[in-house]
Amino acid sequence: MAEMIQFHCPACGALLRLPLALAAQQGPCPCCGKIIVAPDPYRGVGAYQPESQAPIEIERPMDSPPPVAPPISPPAPSSHRAVLVLSILLTSTVSLVAGYILGARANWIVSNTPSPLMLPPKMETAPPVSPPVQTVLIKPQPVETPPAPTKASAAAQSALKAFLDAPDWTTRSAYVLHPEKARESMEAYSRKVPDGATPFKSIAIQNSYTDKRSGNTLFIFGVITEQHPTGIPVAVAETVTGWQVDWQAFIEFRDDHFKVFAEGPANQTGRFHLIVSAAPTAPASAVNEHFSSFLLDPPYPGRQQAAFVKKTSDILASLEAATANGGKFTPVLEVKKHSTTDGKSYLEIVRIIDIDWLPEDGI
Repeated sequence: MAEMIQFHCPACGALLRLPLALAAQQGPCPCCGKIIVAPDPYRGVGAYQPESQAPIEIERPMDSPPPVAPPISPPAPSSHRAVLVLSILLTSTVSLVAGYILGARANWIVSNTPSPLMLPPKMETAPPVSPPVQTVLIKPQPVETPPAPTKASAAAQSALKAFLDAPDWTTRSAYVLHPEKARESMEAYSRKVPDGATPFKSIAIQNSYTDKRSGNTLFIFGVITEQHPTGIPVAVAETVTGWQVDWQAFIEFRDDHFKVFAEGPANQTGRFHLIVSAAPTAPASAVNEHFSSFLLDPPYPGRQQAAFVKKTSDILASLEAATANGGKFTPVLEVKKHSTTDGKSYLEIVRIIDIDWLPEDGI
């Protein structure tokens, strides 16, 4: 049991008791409300009022050496909270101290504890016994751990799945890049091609890019379907409104637009994501003095087409530099299909719209 100090309030004479560990602490008397300082047996100082008198020394027996004073915490800042804390300390009893030592280490809360220092003024009889202390220990509720942040690729894939599962173009438009621009084209396209979900077997990440200016990410997924066992490349970009799909490129690859264009009627122009490479060197007798040739491939096997560029075109140098030494160039091109007088046809590269397959307006 903790050792106690018993003393009279220097202001009103009320008999007060508190643990020895609280010696020399300052706070209000629970009877008269005056600010007092508890006695300090270690230094031989009695209880006193700090504003009205100096400390009163207590005479110690000559035959007993002075006890060694325990370390004392510096006084708390003068504030309402500090006064409240000291008041609670002065009104503690042995039971409360024991409850604190056992309970406070576990961060429990002590509540409904009556003050044992609320005693009557000094009496000639023995000091009254402190009332029983009811201590209720309330275990704190566990703090909820915030959910781990969703992995970027998982969030992008979730948006892509919602896009593929959408039953119609209006639902799908919520997951496309630049929906305010795309909705009109999506509605028109739904009248030509049956609208609905795109069944898929699997989805896997093929590549990723980071925009150095915005820090946003773009993922290229490969979507395996029954009709496209090698996978449809689909770009999913991070935007301020969430992850969104490049709808234009998706339908171009899914519905094989380049093949339909190359096999269709002449005098048509189209915009395509293509892989460009240099054509094999032709014999000198077969070299055309007006055109240079290149090979165009969509991202599917068996659809390669030869295409020509006028030697006077300002894009020829760019195409030759990008495909030099067997290099592959992946631009977005404008291509036109021509017919000849003898009923044949050929493709001409008219313009380089973009130098890569990333979405038009960046990410």
